[in-house]
Amino acid sequence: MKRILVIDDEQLLLDLVTHLLSKIGYEADQAIDCREAAGKLKEGGYDAIFLDMKMPFMDGKGFYEKVQAHFPEMARRIIFLTGDIANQSTAEFIRDTGNLRLPKPFTIKEIKAVLDLLFQSV
Repeated sequence: MKRILVIDDEQLLLDLVTHLLSKIGYEADQAIDCREAAGKLKEGGYDAIFLDMKMPFMDGKGFYEKVQAHFPEMARRIIFLTGDIANQSTAEFIRDTGNLRLPKPFTIKEIKAVLDLLFQSV
């Protein structure tokens, strides 16, 4: 079973995504912020990461750069979660990484589709 790390500062969203992932056959782990996520990432064993772009302390861009520096094999497996794709700097950053994104709000079908795309490409 593939294991997904979900990073978001909204507990309700973490619980929802974790539940939806389990319904489509994935094991999900939660992190409420990037500090907690960094610790979990060091333990390893993740096949993908859902990363919220807007969080306190360290945003998605900062965490992506940290992952790229310390866990380069995982950087391509990050799927950005954002409700702010209209923000030009956010859109440009995500485009420049070449990574997938999942705009909020999303459906279970969209979660499955973005994961299928990711696992076909890595």
